[in-house]
Amino acid sequence: MTQKSFSQMMPDAWPIFFKRRKPHLIQEQTMPFLIRGESVLLSGPTASGKTEAAVAPLFQRHISFHRKQLSVVYVAPTKALVNDLYYRLDSYLSTRLPGAVCRYTGDHHELTDPEKVFLILATPEALDSLQLVRPESLAGVRAVVVDEIHLLHGNARGQQLRHVIKRIEKNSAKPKSPKDVFQKIGMTATLKDMEKVSAIWLGNKTKTFKAGDARKIDISYLPVDVSENSEKPIKAAGVLCDWFEESGTPKALVFGNTRNSTQVLAANLHEKLKDSRWLIHWHTGILTATERERIEDAMKNDRFGICVATSTLEVGIDIGDIDVIVLADPPFSISAFLQRIGRGNRTTDICRVIALYSTGQELALFRALHYCAIRGVLDDVHDYDRAAVRFQQVLSFAWRGISRDKKPLTMKNLAKRTCDGGHSPVVEDMLSTGALENVRGALILSDDLMDQGEKRQIHTTISGAATLNMVDSSTGETLVSASGQGVTEGALFIGGKLKQVVANVDGTVSLESAKGKKLPLSTLPATRGKRGLGRRIVWALGEIAGHDPHSWKLDGDRLTTWGGADYNQLLAAILLQAGITGHASGDEYGISGISNGEEITPGKVLEWAKPILQSQNLPTKVAAQFCDRSRYFSYLSSEMQGEEAQKSIPVPGFINWLQECVGVTKGDQKIGSENWERNGLA
Repeated sequence: MTQKSFSQMMPDAWPIFFKRRKPHLIQEQTMPFLIRGESVLLSGPTASGKTEAAVAPLFQRHISFHRKQLSVVYVAPTKALVNDLYYRLDSYLSTRLPGAVCRYTGDHHELTDPEKVFLILATPEALDSLQLVRPESLAGVRAVVVDEIHLLHGNARGQQLRHVIKRIEKNSAKPKSPKDVFQKIGMTATLKDMEKVSAIWLGNKTKTFKAGDARKIDISYLPVDVSENSEKPIKAAGVLCDWFEESGTPKALVFGNTRNSTQVLAANLHEKLKDSRWLIHWHTGILTATERERIEDAMKNDRFGICVATSTLEVGIDIGDIDVIVLADPPFSISAFLQRIGRGNRTTDICRVIALYSTGQELALFRALHYCAIRGVLDDVHDYDRAAVRFQQVLSFAWRGISRDKKPLTMKNLAKRTCDGGHSPVVEDMLSTGALENVRGALILSDDLMDQGEKRQIHTTISGAATLNMVDSSTGETLVSASGQGVTEGALFIGGKLKQVVANVDGTVSLESAKGKKLPLSTLPATRGKRGLGRRIVWALGEIAGHDPHSWKLDGDRLTTWGGADYNQLLAAILLQAGITGHASGDEYGISGISNGEEITPGKVLEWAKPILQSQNLPTKVAAQFCDRSRYFSYLSSEMQGEEAQKSIPVPGFINWLQECVGVTKGDQKIGSENWERNGLA
């Protein structure tokens, strides 16, 4: 399609979004369908123009159908991405339509009046709150856009958001024109099973588009010589200091896996480079919005800078043209690897990456991640219906019924109000545990849950302890908001300086100047334990090492399967449940404790697994290890916790893995080449 055709198709949007420039490939492919009202899933590399591909035709439809109020909800998984998109979209529309774009997050409540607003940017949790408390403000919505959909698919936040989108669509006012249809758009840079994900999120009639080649990856590996793993961040700072001084590279984003290791790295880099041209920043989730945005602005506007971050900067926000991405630790998933390296060199077709390794295992893992990335191999993702998320949805409406509507939630109006007919089992469970009480038909929350509603703490599925604010004693500004459990006294590297953490007698915490003091860095609470490697990464490790991961290998009581942590744990559980062995245990690479002489093949495992998996008969303790426990999981009865745990077992991926395996070698003899169709699980 020519530019003239596009300008005729979008007479109002074209001069705003594409003045004097040619559309990118993904924009050329998708905009004709979006302007006609189709729902679309777009996949393309970073900086390929996905945002404009979605928003430009939606803006044209907003104008063409004479919509007079908020008509587009744009959801992003993080506040940082919301802010980045806000400034980007506002730059297009502020001259012609001031106030047409606004934000609704925990930090910014800018939707005062939906009149004359075109688009709102929101996080999933803030959108849940808005839809619950002010549903009338979303009555005119005719499109929902979900950015970075791969970060939400397969987890509790994603399920929560799908419930909210369903309510927005169901409660949307009838349009004046039958052609003014409701649209759902998803966007991603890395996503497996696009057709399946599209059907789950956007509907069965959605079109999918994938455009643009993945950028080339120029990766260099730098050794870090350490005697103990805990010293790696300190030694890594020295390696990076030497590298920056030698290369003169202006701007870098350094990713690490934990808050504590990144803080140690940032503080030591600051000490080594304090008299240089590089300012050192530390970006992590415990920082307040003001402090995070200050760092993002500095990285965007300063000529030189090094930002050390956790996963908070994985999402595709624009913090300027980053010259190199440094991976201080190997990520534990292919998705995280791609997200991190994608933050650099956004205006070129090459990702420049430095990987720091201190062991042969870390080097092998970096190479396996690179191997997967250049071959388009992605992690397996298992999505399932979580009762704990439904608990959060019922909780929200039960609170609203008493606190806002003065019309209590009942079993009769449950499906209509929540726009979902599947909540009844969870309501029955809540009644059995005392989370709800049936008072003459009204579903009344327990005092504890009602208090959470009044404190506006019920709009998230993310688990977390109560937060403790840390205030800069010199300015009175809150810089840190962290879990109060496990924060030790010492110093924090905040705002390019070391600040002493001081616990006050009234229970508050202050951040004071640490100048001239030699203080240890404070230890921060960990967010999660170390995660095991998935099957795709382990297969890559095997292939790089010259093995065929399709073929299992039996050596004594050890069966090497290359199945990854989850699948091997499930395999071990099935062997135990089926009585094949009495003490099998699984790790990332295989199974230990195989009885001598026992012939175990992928086909036989399928036969043993079939009755166990179909009956959901694994012990709850075994199933629970696969369960990603969201905020309200502990409020469920033990029976319903068990049901959710059984659903969390990654059965489809496990079966697919077994079907890709061809047998077992024992010495020079291969055994077990089976016909997969006959066992009924294909």
